[in-house]
Amino acid sequence: MSLLIGSTPNTQEDDIKLAKEILNGRVSTNEALELLKKELPRGTLFFNKGRDSLYFFLSLLNLSNSDEVITQAFTCVAVVAPIIWNGAKPIYVDIEKHSFNMDIGALEEKINENTRLVIVQHTFGNIVDMSEVRNIVDKANLERSLERRIYIVEDCAHIFTKNTNNLDIGKYSDAYFFSFSQDKSISCTQGAAMVINDEKTKEIASREYQNLHELTKKEARYTVRYILLWNIIKKSYFKKIIPFTNITIGRILIILFRSLGIIKKQASENTLQFSEPRKMSNIQATLLLNQIKKAENFNNHRKNIVNIYNTRLDCTFKFNSNSNILIRYPVLLGNREEIMSILRKKEIILGRWYSSVVFPLNNPEQLEKVGYIIGSCPNSEFCSNHILNIPTNIEMGKDDVETVIDSINSFAKNINLQ
Repeated sequence: MSLLIGSTPNTQEDDIKLAKEILNGRVSTNEALELLKKELPRGTLFFNKGRDSLYFFLSLLNLSNSDEVITQAFTCVAVVAPIIWNGAKPIYVDIEKHSFNMDIGALEEKINENTRLVIVQHTFGNIVDMSEVRNIVDKANLERSLERRIYIVEDCAHIFTKNTNNLDIGKYSDAYFFSFSQDKSISCTQGAAMVINDEKTKEIASREYQNLHELTKKEARYTVRYILLWNIIKKSYFKKIIPFTNITIGRILIILFRSLGIIKKQASENTLQFSEPRKMSNIQATLLLNQIKKAENFNNHRKNIVNIYNTRLDCTFKFNSNSNILIRYPVLLGNREEIMSILRKKEIILGRWYSSVVFPLNNPEQLEKVGYIIGSCPNSEFCSNHILNIPTNIEMGKDDVETVIDSINSFAKNINLQ
């Protein structure tokens, strides 16, 4: 089967079987959410999408158009959109080239009297020093009233583990959320979970959460069909209809399914259009429960692959991360498109998180809509122009890993990171 880095990379035969059984009515999903609540900390709130969970938390803060929310550049539009939906202003902090995470020193400089929230993204699963973020925010909060305090939210969309204490996830923040969309560490096509640590906010959130609408049965079943449709696409992605062309069955199916609206892009400029946050459905929860059972196996597999990359890749391409449970392994290259082309011919599709500073927005007009000023975060812009992601997901076999490593070591061009 084709190896596509971002297209249901965690789906296995048992997930396919479960999806079919749900559609055929052979599996009861009625109690799934109640069972899911036992898998994560007490009081966890479950949403249809990660952006829904972030919007929901921001809405609890009663933000005004003079309030600012700090996030890093080199992120997804799904992080920025909820800030705008709440009427606040996104403020971008540049990243460090070697970590792809927020430059903590630059964060302190961005905080002012209008700051209400800091969103900290663990890019690719590389864990930020949250104790330092907490120290910076606590220092700023000393001079503020309780009503104007700055909150911290951890964006854990690129990592999932139930053993959060091992990585200090949630230890220093007011809230943190996981994403379970189709290209994340574990997946139910769409989905998210938010854990709120701040007791007062948690109390308000539990009441407000009851007012959210649930997905219709038709909307929930979309998440199941998506898995099955992408399974078909991946089996035929490289099967050419016309020899010596790029016209393949899989690519035509993607165009067809998207035109019919039965599969959709996870993020686009349309993400900026407001949509009401929804609760996770029992159908999504059923799919997710099956993935949670395998989460540590997925993570152990990622660790093994990351260790191989760290051992075998040329030293100029190695990524020194604080965690080796990486959803993707990032490298910075001088010839990204060439390497993608080489491996595409070997039926391995690589990724480009994030090929723009607010992905996938990539022109001045689009970036202006989200308040990003071109040139304001040079490290983020540099990395966006050179980033390449190589897979760590469960589909990667030993031969696939060797193919990727040999291709990069043999053909990749180094760039100066100074």
